[in-house]
Amino acid sequence: MSNYAPAFLIRPATERDSDFLLEHDRHITPTVWARVIDEGRALVLEEEQELRGWLRWSLFWDEIPFLNMLFLLEGHRGRTLGSKLLDEWESSMSAAGHTQVLTSTAADERAQRLYRRRDYLDSGVLLLPGEVAELLLAKSLTPGSP
Repeated sequence: MSNYAPAFLIRPATERDSDFLLEHDRHITPTVWARVIDEGRALVLEEEQELRGWLRWSLFWDEIPFLNMLFLLEGHRGRTLGSKLLDEWESSMSAAGHTQVLTSTAADERAQRLYRRRDYLDSGVLLLPGEVAELLLAKSLTPGSP
């Protein structure tokens, strides 16, 4: 067994990533994706010079970073790449002076386990008619705070 581990790079998304992002993330329009990229609110993860996933965020109440989407392509999940993206994002949010971050996940999604392992705490539930409950999760970026 080889000790070779493919190198990965996490970087801000750029316009050259647009085709990939639009192909795989159909939750927002091309116009919104262009704005997200222009505002520096998306990270991409490259491995072996291929895009494997992304993370994008917005600002809740215009001030609290809110993770809108963390996504890895099939075949690249379960390898800690999502945690690497979260590490980078949380670190950059802390460096920008933010003391907490938020995200949400459907109550029936596996992703909530990842967030809970990383000290995200339940902070609310959004109930929309005909939809699965959306769990709101918060994490303090201040050491020693709940």
